[in-house]
Amino acid sequence: MENTALKLRVAECEKISAINQELKEEIQEIRKQNDVLKTTCQNYESFLKSLHIKVQDGITDRAEGGLGDNKLKEL
Repeated sequence: MENTALKLRVAECEKISAINQELKEEIQEIRKQNDVLKTTCQNYESFLKSLHIKVQDGITDRAEGGLGDNKLKEL
């Protein structure tokens, strides 16, 4: 009787272990995707900052009387 109970517990533990392994793999995949998204987000932030600087430079140039030759070349 005790042997049967232990076998049932072992079988249950093996099922739980398999489920845990699947979840670990899913978590790893999600972390990889998250890293890719973080990198993409950082790239967009950097790009937006550079655009913001260009816009601010353009506003300053216009306030000073138009776009200078250097700014025209940059754009």
